[in-house]
Amino acid sequence: MKLRPTSLLGIAAIVASGLIIANSENGPFERFFADPPPPIVAAPENQIESIFIALDATSMPIPVERPGSGGALTKMGDSIVLMTHEGRFFDVTGDTGEEVSISAPDSGWDAMLAFEAANPAYEFAHFYFRYNDIEATSDHLIVSFTHWEAEQSCYRTVLARAPLGGATSPAALAIQTNDWETLFETDPCLAPKNPGRAIDGHMAGGRFRVDENGDVILASGDYAVDGTYAPEALSQNSDTHYGKVLRISPETGEVVTLSQGHSNMQGVSFDENGDLFVVEHGRRGGDELNLIETGADYGWPTVSLGTRYNRLPLQTGDGNYGRHDGFQTPVYSWLPSVAISSLTRIDGFHPAWDGDLIAGSLAGNMLLRIRIRDGRVLFNERISIGERIRYVLQDEDAIVLWTDSKQIIKLSVGDFDPSIQFAYNKINDLDLSEAQAVAMKIVLEQCSECHNFGVTASENAPALGLVYDAPIASGDFAYSDALRGSSGNWTAERLVAYLTDPDSFAAGTSMPNPQLDDPELISGLVTILEALKNQPE
Repeated sequence: MKLRPTSLLGIAAIVASGLIIANSENGPFERFFADPPPPIVAAPENQIESIFIALDATSMPIPVERPGSGGALTKMGDSIVLMTHEGRFFDVTGDTGEEVSISAPDSGWDAMLAFEAANPAYEFAHFYFRYNDIEATSDHLIVSFTHWEAEQSCYRTVLARAPLGGATSPAALAIQTNDWETLFETDPCLAPKNPGRAIDGHMAGGRFRVDENGDVILASGDYAVDGTYAPEALSQNSDTHYGKVLRISPETGEVVTLSQGHSNMQGVSFDENGDLFVVEHGRRGGDELNLIETGADYGWPTVSLGTRYNRLPLQTGDGNYGRHDGFQTPVYSWLPSVAISSLTRIDGFHPAWDGDLIAGSLAGNMLLRIRIRDGRVLFNERISIGERIRYVLQDEDAIVLWTDSKQIIKLSVGDFDPSIQFAYNKINDLDLSEAQAVAMKIVLEQCSECHNFGVTASENAPALGLVYDAPIASGDFAYSDALRGSSGNWTAERLVAYLTDPDSFAAGTSMPNPQLDDPELISGLVTILEALKNQPE
């Protein structure tokens, strides 16, 4: 254990810097302690805690002009491309977002505004009319968006693609509006609603994935034409493309309906077994994670595990209130709603996460890490980000987020050991003066320069979470002959003797003398080591 001498000047500096702060309500160690919880020390700045790992976070703003939210991310070679809800494209691979020479396919925006001007009785919510998803294949860029049909005065979801022309980075592209080819458009074209919002574009879904065969799996939302906000429930009408998961062949044009009875699907992903999952919004409760089975009906809007926003049952319901009986049930449902958004599978990021599904949350400002085992959700970890997360993409050793505050956030595995938080908390259980408590924190920080506080050893030193009552000199480290020749286990008495004078305990030991002159600090450190070994389950 490598320690540096403490000093009153150093203690005063730590206190003045405010590094020791009070815990917030329902903090991560609340269950270990009586109410109220003791103070804990914050993780390093720009670091986010999860159960198994810490995440270093960096962010950068993107200049979005038109009010609204939405958009998506994709990988193109070694680059990351962002498409905003207004149809602008940025290379966000580095530390700054650089707009690239890609013009989006025409969404009919100007024609829609002209219709609105000529028909003031309609209520158009411009911030809901948007581009929804993007994916780069080996030879094309594919996007989905809501399109206004000027001649028919109606709207639908469109898939379009533009050739990459051999380009392997977004900086090498020069795509014009007329370079896009329409792959697919939903039928029928929907008339604007009146009364109510003319186009509920935020209910379009429009998320998609390209599978290993090159087919596009499109999660087509129902635009809130669901029996509540419009008379008909399109998701239960098999003659329409709305409220359906569709398989579309770009080569043959064949369209197959995989499932129906969906609302507003905001994420599509395959798991490590190749199974297809989607996440979709409920209303007031009832956000869903669904495993898609061909031919299945998922019940919307006849059944749901939520209610309308006015707290009344769904108008189209059959009395099956809050049960979701009679239809394919979700693998998991969130009550209350988290406003689920985006879905991707993690692979090659960290052993504790690989194979899991990651979703974003708008209402909860968090990431959701979902592990599925034997067809069921084993856990759903909520990781607070503090931003409305619109889209999630893995870029090798980073997880990239697009937020409604128009920020790109990149998360990477951090070095912070969450077990040190437990050690910091134990300081509050020791009978130490305020100055001694601050000095103990400094001691723990100095220990962390060589040791991890959990159960995973660092490169050159054993893990402190396993030291107490372990055999002396256990593990394959550069111990001195004297220490390696010591018999027995690390008892409290032996740890006190070693920390008081390491060289006297084991001549030639590689650990420097910590110069701890205060017996209470030494005793407190041993108490913390014992607590680390015997943490409550």
